[in-house]
Amino acid sequence: MTRPVSYACEPAARYCECGHCTLPPPRNIDLDAIAEFNRASYATAYFLLLLCALLAFMAIGFVNTEEVHREIVRSRNV
Repeated sequence: MTRPVSYACEPAARYCECGHCTLPPPRNIDLDAIAEFNRASYATAYFLLLLCALLAFMAIGFVNTEEVHREIVRSRNV
């Protein structure tokens, strides 16, 4: 009794019983969406960090300017 072995291979559905089919590369749509979200969130985070750094430098400059102004007013009143 020698019957040929039949396999239920469907490469389009990523199912192969024989082990010789060429399957398409795996792709997970959920992971792609998470990767896109990560790119957007990292870009937003870096933008906010740079904006905060810029505002901090401006605040330091304004504080120094105010101190110089107070010294000028103090020297004129004496």
